[in-house]
Amino acid sequence: MPMLALVMNLAILIISSSVSSLTGYNSTPPKNGDIPNAGEGVKSAASLCKDGNYFSELTTKDLEWAISPHASTETQTFYCINDQGYFGHIQLIHSNLGIWGTPISVQMTARFRGNGINKFFSINLTNFNLSADKLSASTNLMSITLSPDGQKFTVQVTNPPDLIVSLTFERTAKGYKIGEGKSFFGDGYVSHKFWPASKVTGMMIVDGKAHDMAGQGTFVHAVQGMRPHLVASKWSFVDFSGKNVETDRSSKLSLVQFTTPEFYGSTTVTQGSIVVDGELVAVAVDNKTEFVHTELDEETGYNPPTDVNYIWEGKTIEGAKPFKAILNVRPKGLCQKVDLLAEIPWPLRKIVATFVAKPIIYQWYDEATAVITIGGDEHKVSGNVYHEATFVM
Repeated sequence: MPMLALVMNLAILIISSSVSSLTGYNSTPPKNGDIPNAGEGVKSAASLCKDGNYFSELTTKDLEWAISPHASTETQTFYCINDQGYFGHIQLIHSNLGIWGTPISVQMTARFRGNGINKFFSINLTNFNLSADKLSASTNLMSITLSPDGQKFTVQVTNPPDLIVSLTFERTAKGYKIGEGKSFFGDGYVSHKFWPASKVTGMMIVDGKAHDMAGQGTFVHAVQGMRPHLVASKWSFVDFSGKNVETDRSSKLSLVQFTTPEFYGSTTVTQGSIVVDGELVAVAVDNKTEFVHTELDEETGYNPPTDVNYIWEGKTIEGAKPFKAILNVRPKGLCQKVDLLAEIPWPLRKIVATFVAKPIIYQWYDEATAVITIGGDEHKVSGNVYHEATFVM
């Protein structure tokens, strides 16, 4: 998922909570003793699986909105790379800070990049409603509807003239979660569920200009069942779609990875998948994000990559064949560099900075090449990748 939704809530939480009176923290960063059950560390979804059987196929019930009455952030995000190489994403965010007197917030984010356009949207929504079966959601400007057979999402946005969206995401490979789909943090949890490959049809109309988005898509349903400042110090996200023009073999790679703060042991939790020719071949929990080369960003003080390898490794779902995929990217297509403190009124920045050094999200859309080896079969795939690197602490 784009990490913007989760990190934005970090700032909101700190601002809304009058710091110590509502968060329970004073002007120093949280310590182990401040965090419920932090000493237990993180129990990742993969670590709770038996016999290394990480793959669990999604059922329709897995697609229900959770809408916790406690502190939580829930998102449904749809990513699309069309046949011309244009990129689009649409995300619906439901946030409950779990603080008395703080209203629930609902937000939509969207991006279109292609044909010389790079446009991002962030819009507050109202009138959030769920269907009786909790599988579809609607607001004043946006709706997400799951078909009766559970195989297709229809996403609609009506915010003319800036943005009009009418897209369908029809699942073409098995949906999955790792084990039961939840990683536990003491009293809280984080959940991810995926449609790793979908056929996309429909349009995105941006500033009055229509773009046919027919292509390949990915869907991620995420729930962060805890306060957002407790989850991670770093995040990575990858959505790659490509083809070998000589063999006509297509592949999709997806990855969600985060590293917890020190009070949760600086643990890395990672999950991803490989789809080849429309079939979910493998899910992976032994993945790596390697910054081969970095360069100091003097504006932020962070060292984002100028050359990065994303690596998936494990065994296939069928036949337990060893696999490895290496996606090499040289980030050049910066979509946006989000400085969250810059969005906060100046008097509050120092308060927020006591909890996080400077939360920054780098978002890129680039050309890339992947080498995928399954058993003794190796193939090279060229395509496009949307990827994010988030530095929170």
